[in-house]
Amino acid sequence: MYTYICCRCTNCVAQIALEEQSGSNTNLFRGPVRPRAGREACPYCRTVFAPETYYVAQSETPLLQRA
Repeated sequence: MYTYICCRCTNCVAQIALEEQSGSNTNLFRGPVRPRAGREACPYCRTVFAPETYYVAQSETPLLQRA
């Protein structure tokens, strides 16, 4: 199981995975997700924004395949 800390771009609403944890440990994020400091740059529309909310997403497969 792959677990991601994500946010959404406030301009184009794309889902952006900020951090990744993999493995079978289901207790990776027991408490509330702590906001990252500073601003994020959207990889899709290149807008720099301050994320309003963060959330945790889980997937059976990686979101991105790295070459």
